[in-house]
Amino acid sequence: MRLRVILIIVAIIIAGVAVFGVIAYISNIKQTAEKEVEKIEVLVAVQNIPKDTFVDDLVLSKSVELQAIPRKYIADGVLTTLDNFKGFVTISPISKGEQITSTKFVKPEQVGLAFNISGDMVAISIPVDEVIGVSNLISIGDMVNVIATFMPESNQAETTAAAETTTVSTQAPETTEETLAGIKEPITKTLLWNVKVLYLGTREITAEEQKETDSKILSNQAAKEAKTIIVNTVTLAVSPEDAEKLVFSEEMGLVWLALVPSEGVEVKETPGRTYKNIFEEQ
Repeated sequence: MRLRVILIIVAIIIAGVAVFGVIAYISNIKQTAEKEVEKIEVLVAVQNIPKDTFVDDLVLSKSVELQAIPRKYIADGVLTTLDNFKGFVTISPISKGEQITSTKFVKPEQVGLAFNISGDMVAISIPVDEVIGVSNLISIGDMVNVIATFMPESNQAETTAAAETTTVSTQAPETTEETLAGIKEPITKTLLWNVKVLYLGTREITAEEQKETDSKILSNQAAKEAKTIIVNTVTLAVSPEDAEKLVFSEEMGLVWLALVPSEGVEVKETPGRTYKNIFEEQ
């Protein structure tokens, strides 16, 4: 009798363990299934994206958006934001519906700039400092207006002397009377409108290079005191004709950049500003 009771108790315990095991197994399967179908929001292409497309353009064109995807189908390295990839470009085409992963992007300098220049444009770089470059607020893909200031010959010596107190100089050198014969007084005028920024970079200039090339990037004082200097540059996409204007203005005057909306601003003829009309209203 006692043995029978013991066997019944053992049987009940074994049955309880078996039931618990089955419940645990079923629960585990259920959790696994729920985990696999759990949806997570990740970035997905909503249209075909060509190779060499800037991330800034993807955001502006809304070519990618967050979509809920089951966890089991999430790709390795998938992104939920592009904040850390500003200034990058797509390294290969991305198809509509494809998840956006970190391997899809690369820095422009790793693939070169030629891809982003249309057939009728050229890329040209000019030196900038924090002031000329809008307090370093300019980014790759932005649009800028180019504003130039020119001085008559009589002001060139004073302008050059003042430039020697700065590290980076974009002031005009002394010119002949024939070069600036048409300029009777200082004038500032918008030279180019809605110019796309291709790249922001830096360049090392040595004092020896300054002497050998007669470069105007370094001031005379900087050339005397510094062995090397880091010069910030901005690369712009312009037409060949505008490239000539930009280089001339950089060599003979003082160039400034004005940041404009991503879609650009309306191009209109401006009178230019001199001492005579600086206080006039448009």
